[in-house]
Amino acid sequence: MKYSLLSKEKHYQHLQVPDTDLRDPKFSFDGEVLYLTTYAKRKCPTTGRVSTDMLSFHTTTGMSWSGPHSFGKPSWWLWNITFFNQTAYGFAYNRGKNRIDLYAGHPNKQMDLVTDHALSLATHQLGYPNESHILFSQNGSATAVVRRDADSYSAMLGESSPPYTSWTWKDLGCYIGGPVMYALSETHYLVAGRDWDGEVSTTKIWLLEKETAQLSVLFTLPSGGDNSYPGMVIDGDTLYLSYYSSHIDESTRVYLAEISGLNALHC
Repeated sequence: MKYSLLSKEKHYQHLQVPDTDLRDPKFSFDGEVLYLTTYAKRKCPTTGRVSTDMLSFHTTTGMSWSGPHSFGKPSWWLWNITFFNQTAYGFAYNRGKNRIDLYAGHPNKQMDLVTDHALSLATHQLGYPNESHILFSQNGSATAVVRRDADSYSAMLGESSPPYTSWTWKDLGCYIGGPVMYALSETHYLVAGRDWDGEVSTTKIWLLEKETAQLSVLFTLPSGGDNSYPGMVIDGDTLYLSYYSSHIDESTRVYLAEISGLNALHC
């Protein structure tokens, strides 16, 4: 396998909401429509009160986008959604509650609670679960990776079957910020995110063996400082991975890595 960094820029439309900080946007695709979901943070100019909400935008062309639509539960950050059988699923987290809850529905309508305390300090004695990514197999079984920022700071690997009201968890043994996954097979996944060894953070790509919850580092991408939050697209034998980093003169930039040779993994 090998990788290279690409440099391209094209501007279509600026999505914004007045007096609102739109945080950490994510793309999701239902097979026909592309959605962008984001956490909206607003501060009332009169009272100073801060309110939060989840917003979605959508497009069928990629050239023009809809206006914002509110969905989800206020004050809960529904970090990422994945479509399966035309239904969107995702974990929402709340720092004060020290837990993630599973929601299902549609970002253009409403996301409703499916399972509370899917992973939590109160139920599992595992503190501050937050950012996450869920994938589904053809038979509907779900696999998730969840970041944690308490006690051991180690990410968790979760598995569940329909209707996703019960989850089992394995400790991955390392920190993974902003995790994203791609299924190479039923047993092996690519995982990307921020690694942190207690002093230095970098953006890495791992190979995950699901049965044993073992991670093997494939690449440490050029990165440092504030970095990570990758996005992955697979085209044949090639992985395109976007991420941001501030390792060059402490200026935050977005990078696109092209990684070829996925078939050589033989998973």
